[in-house]
Amino acid sequence: MPNLPISISKAMKLRFLQDNEKTFMSNEKELPLVIEPVKDKSFAVLKGLLNESSDWFNQQLDTYGAILFRGFEVEDAEQFQKVLELLNVQLESVYHFGSAHRVRITDKIFTSSEAPPDRIIAPHNELNMVPMRPSVLAFFCQVQPDIYGETPIINTEKLFNALSPSLQHKIANFPQRFVRYVPKHLLEIVFEGLSQEEITRLLQEQGFDFNWQEDGSIYFECSYITLFSHPKTSRLCFCLSIVDSLVSREWYRNIGQRYSFWKRLYYNWLPANLYKRFQQGLTTAATVVDSSQNRTSTLNTYFLNEDGQDTEMTQAEAQELGKAEWKNASVFKWKQSDILVMDNLQVAHSRLNTKLKRKILTAFGNMSNIRDMKPASLSTHPVSIDV
Repeated sequence: MPNLPISISKAMKLRFLQDNEKTFMSNEKELPLVIEPVKDKSFAVLKGLLNESSDWFNQQLDTYGAILFRGFEVEDAEQFQKVLELLNVQLESVYHFGSAHRVRITDKIFTSSEAPPDRIIAPHNELNMVPMRPSVLAFFCQVQPDIYGETPIINTEKLFNALSPSLQHKIANFPQRFVRYVPKHLLEIVFEGLSQEEITRLLQEQGFDFNWQEDGSIYFECSYITLFSHPKTSRLCFCLSIVDSLVSREWYRNIGQRYSFWKRLYYNWLPANLYKRFQQGLTTAATVVDSSQNRTSTLNTYFLNEDGQDTEMTQAEAQELGKAEWKNASVFKWKQSDILVMDNLQVAHSRLNTKLKRKILTAFGNMSNIRDMKPASLSTHPVSIDV
């Protein structure tokens, strides 16, 4: 990774995060690139910088993977949207296939997640199971969290290089299969009010296999290799899309001091097979909606082996991935008016537990088709297997 670029304006300075801005230390020292005002913090200054030099800012996004605009006076969703438009992000106004419930703020701005505050949202690239996904994802801190609520980010090339040769080989050579189930009563949320005919057309356009059920619910799935070459930089990109409670467990262990004594025991000492069984049981219990038996939306991921059969990560592989994610994550405190712009192909993100108040808005755009990406060349990332 290169050193800091030279600033193009006396009105801003460039740096990386300082230790006192982070809540946990890791191997990651240069993500994100921080851009802050020298003196004048007004939104007008930020708007002028972006208007004059949008190409330069996008070059830095390609190079570093994420930019954090910190210290500028950005007040609301409209100004957040204006920043992204000045960066020439072609914003999307629909949010189909989403797993998290969100609230629409404007035509192109949403809340980041309405997930329960005590839960971790596992590291992932946005819309990681959908062939058409954003290449740019952004967050805006409209209300600074009282405590916790970080959004860790991970350079996926560094993450992949931190894995063992055997796990690298599995990721590089075995396609992942994504299977999604959406019950009828949740179609409105997942597909934002599309009719059955419109949903069918959308799934056909993106190359999904799908099956409508008699009760109006739907299963749909797709498969692809999750390692590809970045279309601009040719860097290796690892689509972080593995759904496994033993991966997330490593994150809970590392922030265990935020939870009760009994939860710390649960995360740290329960045997892995029992932990996974309990987590699956909790997921099943969560399918009861408003005391009814309506099933919730689910997403399962598998590796397809040489025989085309579904296989899951081993316990050792899941633990290895979770530990590598944590060691390579940049975990920093949100500050009021922060805008984080990420290359969604290079960089994955997460959410740690939080306590209200906290309001993070999000937007995304510059859609790209994963099926158009070139497979990653492992000649510069050699993968070997110990036999």
